[in-house]
Amino acid sequence: MKIQLIGFDYELNPNNKMDILVDAVNASSADLILFPARTIRDMNDLFYAEQDITNKQSVAIVEVEESMPTSCLLMHRALYMLHTGLFFDLYTSQLFETEEDIEGNEAIVDKLMDEMRRRQFACCGNRISVLQGGETALLSGTGTSVDFRFSGNPVLARRYQSLLASTDIFLNPVVGMTEPRSAASQRLAALSAGGRWCLTTGALDRDRMESFTDKGLQRIFHDGREVTAKPEIFAEEGYVSRTVEIPDRVAPWPTSTPS
Repeated sequence: MKIQLIGFDYELNPNNKMDILVDAVNASSADLILFPARTIRDMNDLFYAEQDITNKQSVAIVEVEESMPTSCLLMHRALYMLHTGLFFDLYTSQLFETEEDIEGNEAIVDKLMDEMRRRQFACCGNRISVLQGGETALLSGTGTSVDFRFSGNPVLARRYQSLLASTDIFLNPVVGMTEPRSAASQRLAALSAGGRWCLTTGALDRDRMESFTDKGLQRIFHDGREVTAKPEIFAEEGYVSRTVEIPDRVAPWPTSTPS
């Protein structure tokens, strides 16, 4: 299985992002492509981009800044999947960004676990789960002591263990960068423990404009350790691509989850 990460330069305008989305997808041979958070501005931009996509083979995960799937439902940072050249609304969006958002808020984490069924899919036999932006803050701690933030709640702890047991690869589209040795980086490593993979991609900040080789732009973890991938840089267009090969899953999935 080939997964491609697309990372953006600093402050691209929406038209640039649409062009990158179309060009990167059409040129890709990857099975799965992950774009940064807020790649697409709204539904009009999404439909416009869809008309120019010719690659019907690759699956892509894209965030839309504002989506209104019904007359009374407005979602910010809504999650969409590109499949067979068409975009499909997954009817889910980011729920929280920071530790402060969920400190003592068990209900919002319970809701996240409800949302995960809309964010899980299979590709090349691997089971994929998407955590958006700072939702990795469902973990807390530092170093080797990172663990589920609400482990004292037996119901939430079981739901978290079930999420781990049903995931081979975590995807984490973010807005900015994930600094090495930061709390966010340690959470990504923890999510990849137990033989899983965890991949994230974002956009460069102002101080590192055009620094496409910066380690914080795209991170790849496997079994708790970081994996490096050579960047393919498209400086004129304003983006960078990194691709990682992950074995297709051929063993049967577990029939039960940990209690």
